[in-house]
Amino acid sequence: MKYKLLSGGSVDLAGLPKKDMEFLLDLQRRAIENEDYFELERSVCGKSAYPLKGSARITREIHDSRLFRVAEDIVDRVGLRQGVIAPDAQDKKTPTDEIVSVPEAATLLGISKSAVVKAAHTGRLKGKKIGKSWALLRHSVESYEVAQHRVEAGRAARQVQ
Repeated sequence: MKYKLLSGGSVDLAGLPKKDMEFLLDLQRRAIENEDYFELERSVCGKSAYPLKGSARITREIHDSRLFRVAEDIVDRVGLRQGVIAPDAQDKKTPTDEIVSVPEAATLLGISKSAVVKAAHTGRLKGKKIGKSWALLRHSVESYEVAQHRVEAGRAARQVQ
């Protein structure tokens, strides 16, 4: 059985271990159900993601594996469909209009940059880690509820310093 990649290439899935095939089938089911792109992305390359097979990071070997290539392709298709990876042709905004940096999010929310990163790591803010930086979705930042007592404590701590 072959899987056709968005790039036009294909991946032969014959001989893939049963658990790997089960993971891909479950991922495909979740993609069909239109699960959030970032949730799917975390299940492919987030902490303790199955395709990483216990590794703390994505190595060249993992990146080039059949399992990872197909899983990333499935997730990329969802990102395209949801307009996260590429803008909708009818959308007049550029993709970067919908992305907020950590410092910008911290300013908008009135919290520290480390609090923003922690919220992104835990999934309370939707975004994607690219290298060492986070790209956060503007709508996620704008709808994020910050506990007011934490904002006031943070401001008080900065005034003392």
